[in-house]
Amino acid sequence: MNRMLLALGAAVVAASPAAAQTISVQPHYGSITLDSGFLPDPHTVNLQAGGNQDAGRLGDACWGYISDAPDYNLYYTAGALPLYISATSDSDTVLVINDAAGNWHCNDDAAESLNSGIQFDRPSSGLYNIWVGRFGVQGEFVPAQLHISELGFAMNGSLGGGGALDYSLPANFGERQLSAGFIPDPVNVEILAGGNVDVREADMPGCWGYASSAPDYELTYTAGGFDLYLSATSNRDTVLIVNDPSGNWICNDDGAEGLNPGIQISDPQSGVYDIWVGTYSQQDDFPPAMLHISELGFGGDFSSATGLDTALPANYGATALNGGFIPDPHTVDIYAGGDISVSDSVNGSGTCRGYVTAAPDYELDFTAGSLDLFISAASSSDTTIVVNAPDGSWWCDDDGGEGSFNPGVQFSNPQSGIYDIWVGTYSRRDPVPARLNISEIGFFDND
Repeated sequence: MNRMLLALGAAVVAASPAAAQTISVQPHYGSITLDSGFLPDPHTVNLQAGGNQDAGRLGDACWGYISDAPDYNLYYTAGALPLYISATSDSDTVLVINDAAGNWHCNDDAAESLNSGIQFDRPSSGLYNIWVGRFGVQGEFVPAQLHISELGFAMNGSLGGGGALDYSLPANFGERQLSAGFIPDPVNVEILAGGNVDVREADMPGCWGYASSAPDYELTYTAGGFDLYLSATSNRDTVLIVNDPSGNWICNDDGAEGLNPGIQISDPQSGVYDIWVGTYSQQDDFPPAMLHISELGFGGDFSSATGLDTALPANYGATALNGGFIPDPHTVDIYAGGDISVSDSVNGSGTCRGYVTAAPDYELDFTAGSLDLFISAASSSDTTIVVNAPDGSWWCDDDGGEGSFNPGVQFSNPQSGIYDIWVGTYSRRDPVPARLNISEIGFFDND
């Protein structure tokens, strides 16, 4: 018997077929597939705890009343981390789990107060059937939350029992270093907003909403002569919480467009900014959201842009080339992507796809010769290319270049003049490294 499980008040019992719960039927509150390292952590499910079945029939170490069918099914791919499954409620809950090996585990009060929890130190991959019951009360149901985590038991609705935001935890959706004048601007990060920490109860006056214990993103910023704008966009009402390099907490609800939050930091300090994107309401679960980091304005302003602007300075500069130029190709390292949907903004010669910035990534002043002009991009990600030619026509491509997902546009008998060039990502995501190639020879993969 696992000593750790005994110390936590959990038990592993062998159930006879007559005593077994019905593990093969549809669970009451659904199922989830999670791989080790999943985000957000914890994964939380709102449910009603209780049932008519006496869990004691599974063994002397099991207590309370549960339903016949599981409340929730977890399909888990294990890694190097332990697995914590717990339940929180205003009432006394019990937890019953049939693990991936078919063993039964029961617990009453291993987590904080009357909350139940079961820890798997070396979890197996497979199906975990989970029941959340009530201690001593049959046939009555109470609101509860089931929490699945690799960090610890959920206590009072948050990990670790503090009910607070913890900037020492690894950020849920990564981190990045930026220096003043960074491009592309804005930097956009796809996240899931929300969490189980009630920010108003976390000793943070003037702050609202529900967020995870860990930051959603960590920004290490080297300041210059610009203000710093942090904002989020979502189809739900979100809030923004920032811990700045001096340890100050800054919060906002609707400072950007609509119900989107935004924080403008004038004369920003250099250092680490820990950022949370929460939901105003606990009922919003974990809605998709986009975090925007900018020195130009709030992200809502960028995401509502209606088109590409050839008048803006190019993100990665400009060059003048004459026909027969050497070296060939002329290459530029860039970050592809942006917040503007090309399909909503450009009517090109062909189907235009992807997401780009409003400003061009590069500007080519070309004096044509007798050769064709090839403009292409290469990246380990799926990129697209958009070109505004000297006559104002738009040219777009997705996978026409060299390699599987590299775009390329060939101009036969090219015109002389200005070519504004955008390199986008096929799907909306963080900017990705890419190389722009300008050539009179052909397309390049750069491998």
